[in-house]
Amino acid sequence: MPVLKNRSAIYLLLLANTITGVAQGVAMLAVPWYFTGIIHRSALFGKIYFTVTCISLVWGMYAGALIDRYDRRKIFLFTNLFGFAVSSIVSLVGFVADGLHWAWPALVFASTAFIYNIHFPNLYAYAQEITDKHDYARVTSLLEIQGQIAFTISGGLAALLLHGYRGEMHLPLTRYPIEIYLPAWKIHEIFSLGIAAYMITLVLIWRIRALPAGERKTDTGRLRHRLAAGIGYLRSHVAMLHFGNASLLVFLTILVFGTYVSTLYVNDYLRMGGDVYALSDMAFSAGALLAGIITTRIFKEKDAVRGIIALSALSGIMYLTMLTHHSARMFYAANFVIGSCNASIRIQRVTYMFHHVPNHIIGRTGSIFFMLNVFLRLCLIGFLSQPFFHRDTNVVYAVCIMAVICFAGALILWWIREEL
Repeated sequence: MPVLKNRSAIYLLLLANTITGVAQGVAMLAVPWYFTGIIHRSALFGKIYFTVTCISLVWGMYAGALIDRYDRRKIFLFTNLFGFAVSSIVSLVGFVADGLHWAWPALVFASTAFIYNIHFPNLYAYAQEITDKHDYARVTSLLEIQGQIAFTISGGLAALLLHGYRGEMHLPLTRYPIEIYLPAWKIHEIFSLGIAAYMITLVLIWRIRALPAGERKTDTGRLRHRLAAGIGYLRSHVAMLHFGNASLLVFLTILVFGTYVSTLYVNDYLRMGGDVYALSDMAFSAGALLAGIITTRIFKEKDAVRGIIALSALSGIMYLTMLTHHSARMFYAANFVIGSCNASIRIQRVTYMFHHVPNHIIGRTGSIFFMLNVFLRLCLIGFLSQPFFHRDTNVVYAVCIMAVICFAGALILWWIREEL
């Protein structure tokens, strides 16, 4: 296998992403469970999530213009510095007051969500910028594997920190067990993980040195002209517009289900605790990790559209299995399969876009797809935050909606497959 161009820069980027991904993943798992399983205010979290998503609708569009205008490495530095500042302030308040008002965890959730809004489009734009075309599939697979390693670790770590651990361990060559007790962490203690993670990431990103794989064309025009260029590109490439949106529908369900619906499903339908919620995320990430390793071996680049259609339909089927089995094991299995499908879709989607969207405009086109996805997420969260879905086991209807959305994505892509 040929050596990657800018190999050291790509590996530093992957390592930095893993470190911050673990800390951010733990925080993003801890906050929803804090509202649902600890202070029992899931409806309040629904409103917070709705508000954050609404603001993201505007911020995501602006973020795309920044990505195509400025040095993408410096954008990584600024976002990590912002995350470090928020984590430090909230953790300090928690340690001084020995606890936090609900608004502080909400601030961490919001700030991390806003970082995500620019981080991931910037990550893919920068990866495309420093990667040769023949390495696109390889690099997108590495990015997915790295991301899922981080989420797998964060899922297990969140389960441990949210509920603690008490058990026995036998040391080699001994007859007597050692009792292990790890107390559950308070929410502000969990946030303190981000402080060290952001500091290490800042150092790693600072050390990245890479040359563009090709000439980068930077649009230095006014903001409204830069935004209009992104919209104009997609208006002249309608099939790409439909592809970019439809291939994100599974991801839409995962964001809403994993951040909002899953806690209700575990708490109201399965009648289980935060460890099941966190371990389900770990199962999801394990499935995604497997997909990151085998996707390029199973699906060729020319089969990307058909692969995404099949995997979107399979994701819908897995959501339906959650309605027919009242079991934590089946919940884990469904999350494992959905995680595999989502990761494989992401790899094929990003590789396809790398080949078809010029690097100088990929940040803006990516932000438009993201903005439309956020708008749909906003509508979905607003609908699912209605009291009806919080009564008894009515969360099953929300899960059914997730399945319908996945099937809709598969149907749209099937309809336009010849154009793609």
